[in-house]
Amino acid sequence: MSVQLFRIPTDAESFKKSSPKIVFCLLLPILLLSVSVNSRCEENFSRAFLDKAASYKEAMDYKKAISEIEDNKNLLNQVQDINFLSRLYYLNGQSEKAIATLSAIENKDWISYLYLGLSYEDLGETTLAVKNYLESLKFNENFIALYRLAKIYYKHKSYEKASRFFSKLIALDSSTRFANYYLAECFLKTGDYKRAYTYSAKSINFYPDNKDIKTQLLAIKDKIGKAFFIETKRTVERARDMVRLMFYKREKNVPTIKVGIATDLKDFTFRCGGDFTVSDSKNSFKGEKNKFYKIIFQNNRLYLTDNRTGTVYKKFRNQVFIKSRSYPFYILDVSYGRTNFWHKKIDRIYRGDFKLIANKDITLINIISIEEYLYGVLPAEILASYDKEALRAQAIAARTLAFRSIKQQRHANESFDVCADVHCQVYQGMSVETAATNRAVDETKGQIVLCKSEPIETIYHSNCGGCLRPDVFSKKEYYAQGFDSTKSYRPMSFYEEENWFTSFPENFCAHSYKSNYRWQRVYDEEDFLLAFGYPLKNLTSIIPQEKITCGAYKLIQVETSKDKTNIKGDFNIRNYFDKLRSSAFKVDIKFSSRHQAKMIFFWGAGFGHGAGMCQEGAQFMAKSGFTYQEIIRHYYPHTEIVQRY
Repeated sequence: MSVQLFRIPTDAESFKKSSPKIVFCLLLPILLLSVSVNSRCEENFSRAFLDKAASYKEAMDYKKAISEIEDNKNLLNQVQDINFLSRLYYLNGQSEKAIATLSAIENKDWISYLYLGLSYEDLGETTLAVKNYLESLKFNENFIALYRLAKIYYKHKSYEKASRFFSKLIALDSSTRFANYYLAECFLKTGDYKRAYTYSAKSINFYPDNKDIKTQLLAIKDKIGKAFFIETKRTVERARDMVRLMFYKREKNVPTIKVGIATDLKDFTFRCGGDFTVSDSKNSFKGEKNKFYKIIFQNNRLYLTDNRTGTVYKKFRNQVFIKSRSYPFYILDVSYGRTNFWHKKIDRIYRGDFKLIANKDITLINIISIEEYLYGVLPAEILASYDKEALRAQAIAARTLAFRSIKQQRHANESFDVCADVHCQVYQGMSVETAATNRAVDETKGQIVLCKSEPIETIYHSNCGGCLRPDVFSKKEYYAQGFDSTKSYRPMSFYEEENWFTSFPENFCAHSYKSNYRWQRVYDEEDFLLAFGYPLKNLTSIIPQEKITCGAYKLIQVETSKDKTNIKGDFNIRNYFDKLRSSAFKVDIKFSSRHQAKMIFFWGAGFGHGAGMCQEGAQFMAKSGFTYQEIIRHYYPHTEIVQRY
């Protein structure tokens, strides 16, 4: 895989014209090896103590880590080394030492100022903490400094200032969850009840059982008054009546796919742009165009009713088909992304037909051609503004994954092929279609990726953080491994890994959203109780038990004063720790001088699981002149693109 990564230059045309230079570059390290090997070995040996200290830190034995560095203090010759020692002092409850060490740095960076801020805040020196957080932000707009500033102003009841920093925080990283609660509280305190409602409603979605958020939401609703919600409902209904459902030409001679839109409905409301039929094995009903109907499941039967009057038009058995020749369906209040920061309940327009299966609840299935399905997948999974070659690569990856999912029968027990959420691929129907993404689907029609004559599992993610992980789920030969750049990959040492998570190394995906490439989280005692449901002081340690490529965790042990819990697997780890962006991270617990947990930090890389195609890396490659075929070959080596139909 390292040859594949090295093969790709930053400019496609220069590569095509300069292969002799590439050969020379490959030979140069061999020619220089005898000259450089001794000096490099000496350097690695002289700094081995930092690796040892980093390994102690990961085991949360900060005392041993500090001792290891203090014994070799004369060898600290870089700002990042001194920052690392200061960070250990702070985490170990020695903030005075952290301040003394950091203050001696002549050319401080954003990390230096950040830990000065944290250390001063730990000692109750709020003014100096604020000053240093602001200095840190001048160098790098980072989550931790923004959040601690917001919390300082919040605790001092400076709600307008606090709201500005919470707002900046959410703008920087919309995946943060608990900040929505505090921002809602700030707006509530300053009398901006409508904005307070917006953020409190988000919070209750993230933490549906939290009593404080429930109380907050009720208080905000009471302040707004019933009239606001009545008028809001009327506005929504007027907007729904204005939606036009236009004729479209259906795809022919293309395989179909069954998409599970929802599995837990008691009822749903819809209308169609043209005449349509609702039928089971015995009964049939012809519906009017542009009229809202509601289907309700009661007494083991499906009832088709008038949405506004409640009049029952027809009673059906437990399996029903809703079909229209060439007009889409408009379905109200479709929910997706539950408990995630992108969660919405929104109206959607869908091509194709529908099948309803009713048991305890209604399962709503969209039956549609694969190409039309992809029209609703691409803009939901990738930005339509991306370069056409990146969009084409995405179309082929999404189509291949659809074929693979059908073959694997992932949702066979639920009577559909794929779901409409991140478990399979996000599908939002005709509502989100764009000219650019539809064109990418059309221009690659029928093309899929094969390895050994079989469709591969072309999984993808938003941002790999600069390092691709083939072993997140089950390791496959067709997943790229290592740095997502022209550099050949080698495993990082403990200390290199520490610095990797706090820096911004050059990679394909380093050129996109900053908080996707590198992200942080910080929880104080108040935040931790809100997000995790138990006191932070009960937390003893978080120790990695098994790691995979790129510093990602596969198994983590969390120890509290009451028990030990093992969390295994990418999604389980991310979900356990309050829906983190990825499982590639470093975690620090800040202890008091009495060794009681006071704060917890996460330093992460990437957004998503990190396997397969990095979408933001693909975009940079496309802008640099690579074709979609080259992008596919880079992220899925040992494969071929074939025309299936």
